[in-house]
Amino acid sequence: MAKTVKSRTGRFVSGLVLVGAAVGLVIVLQTATEQHSWATAEATVQERIKSGKSASVRVEYALPDGTNQVQTLSENGSAHEQGSRVEVRYDLVDGRVADAALADNDQVFWVLGVMLGALTLGSVVMNLIAWAPQRRDP
Repeated sequence: MAKTVKSRTGRFVSGLVLVGAAVGLVIVLQTATEQHSWATAEATVQERIKSGKSASVRVEYALPDGTNQVQTLSENGSAHEQGSRVEVRYDLVDGRVADAALADNDQVFWVLGVMLGALTLGSVVMNLIAWAPQRRDP
C-alpha cells in the first residue's frame, strides 16, 4: 500500500525536499554573486580540450602585476576555438589566482537557478498540501 503525502513519511520527505531545494538555490545564488565580483581579464584560447561529453579550454591572460597566467577552465557556455578571445573572471588571494572561470558561463547559473527555484516552489506547494488539515465530512 502506497503512503500518502499526508502520512508521517510523506510530510518528512516533503520537508526534506523543500530544505534541500532552498539550500541549493541559496548556494547557487551566492556562487553566482561571488563570481560576478571577481576581477576580469581578456584571454586568448590556446587549446580546446574535449573529454567525453565535457569540454574545457586552456587560456592565457595577463594579471594586474604583468605576469601571464595559463589555466584550463571548464567550458559551460558556447564553444571557443583556438585563438579566439574570451573574458575570464578570476579571484586573487595573496597575489595568486585562487579560482577562475570563463565569464560566459552565466547560463549555468541561470539553468540551475530556474531548476532549483521550480523545485522549491513545488516543494512549498507539496508542503502546503501535506500539512493542510484534513476536511471532515458533515
